[in-house]
Amino acid sequence: MAGDSDKKVACVVGATGKQGGSVARRFLQAGFRVRAVTRDPASPAAAQLAASGAQLVTADLGDVASLEAAFAGANLIFSVTNYWEPFYRQDCRETARGKNIADAAAATVGSLHPNGFLVSTLSHAEKCSGGRLKELHHFDAKADVFPHYVQDKHPALAAKMSCIHTGYFFTSFNILPKSYFAKREDGSIEMTFPTAPHKPVPHLDPVGDMGSFVYAVHQLPPGKAFMAAGTTCTWPEFLETWGRAAGYPVHYRQVTPDEMIAATPDTETGIEVAAMFSYTSDPGYDGGMELLTADDMRKAGIECPMTTWEDWAGRQDWKDILAKLG
Repeated sequence: MAGDSDKKVACVVGATGKQGGSVARRFLQAGFRVRAVTRDPASPAAAQLAASGAQLVTADLGDVASLEAAFAGANLIFSVTNYWEPFYRQDCRETARGKNIADAAAATVGSLHPNGFLVSTLSHAEKCSGGRLKELHHFDAKADVFPHYVQDKHPALAAKMSCIHTGYFFTSFNILPKSYFAKREDGSIEMTFPTAPHKPVPHLDPVGDMGSFVYAVHQLPPGKAFMAAGTTCTWPEFLETWGRAAGYPVHYRQVTPDEMIAATPDTETGIEVAAMFSYTSDPGYDGGMELLTADDMRKAGIECPMTTWEDWAGRQDWKDILAKLG
């Protein structure tokens, strides 16, 4: 088996980022030949991957030809796209980049493992909310492509695809520090989101766990959808766990979407995230879809170690983090 794994080629899009880096490291550990697809092979993150044994391959998500060259002959492709990096609301480039990845992957579909196209995605908020939420672009930009575009345009590729939805990142407080951890006059910490306090929410350590999750998924048959999460809990439970780790009394307060927009320095970001936290209430972060979890894979006999929020939070220096967050 080890000799067979040594011959397999895994192409990882976004290999210098949180999700892609985790996936690249896990497949290197498993004995795959990893092609780390990056637009900047001179970056420190790329250098670290190269030192670990990955082959750096330069490609641009805006250039299908460069992606076709990077993917040629691959046995497995991991795809991830980033809405927040370009952040162009009027011409969502994440959708275009996702389509380019799919088109390039389709060109080498014959070499892919039966479950060889593993994509990071999210549910389609507009469709799952019955058209109520039209501003959740970083969800819909992914779902428009993975799975819908692939299913419509590349059925042979769709037959080898698995969709991996990701929970809220443990580190998302860096984007919205005042909504996550606002100091009150009495010294306690308040969290303020438009999500109902009783709704379960999936949470993920993307750096530590995405690789483990994707590696587990690739051992299953294709055509399934998953939720990558180490902990699923309500926001009040999340905050209480944090309070124990950081040593603060805590309080969760549900706010309206308009209140969250007003409290977010950048209005465009505020509109986007307020829609996300509202969606997490109704129909739910997963859009009401039935998604397989790490527990489901363990029940099937596949190892899928994941980090809990309690363990992760307990390892952080929260006084230093809060000081940096201001």
